[in-house]
Amino acid sequence: MSLKGVVFDFNGTLVWDTPYHNKAFDIFLEKHHISLTDEEKSVKIHGKTNPDIMRGLFDRELNQQEIELFSREKELIYQDLIINDLRFAEGVEELFEELKNKHVPFTIATSSDIINIRFYFKELKLDKWFSIEKIVYNDGTLKGKPDPEIFLRAANRLGLDSTEIMVFEDSKAGIIAAERARAGEIIIVDSNNDDYSGFPHPIIRHFSEFDPAVYGL
Repeated sequence: MSLKGVVFDFNGTLVWDTPYHNKAFDIFLEKHHISLTDEEKSVKIHGKTNPDIMRGLFDRELNQQEIELFSREKELIYQDLIINDLRFAEGVEELFEELKNKHVPFTIATSSDIINIRFYFKELKLDKWFSIEKIVYNDGTLKGKPDPEIFLRAANRLGLDSTEIMVFEDSKAGIIAAERARAGEIIIVDSNNDDYSGFPHPIIRHFSEFDPAVYGL
């Protein structure tokens, strides 16, 4: 089946902000006297939704209000850290324009919640290419990666079968989620010098390395 649309993960893919999220979590964890190794952070934090993260960080059951308050606290730390450095990875806007001009449908599928989505729309002028209604984000019902739901929803928003979409992703949990969703093609964006040796997908370090025409887009 040919590719007909594109789905972008956001954090670490379109915006190379992993160090800022990591620093924000370090500040948050220190404030709440929680100690995690880098490996534990990879398992408990990366690619997951804030509700899942918060439930895994505290040694007690959290109610919904606590989850929302902790999530907001962490994201406001992150926003304060990145506000002066928030920008798209090089080549992203040019790719958006090329897809738009070719009438190739594309959207965002992210584990971020509405706190950050509104922040990104304001600071990055996302409404040039997207509407909040058309992207997939953590609305409180989304299962965290590596569950495939996020990419299945994204394909549905584009009116396509999941086998017809190309997914851009940086996290290992996200790559597995895209595989489980049976995405037609997966492009790994190596924004953080990770080891992707266990995956058979193309890897890019710059969006200029990607040519939509090669994939029939």
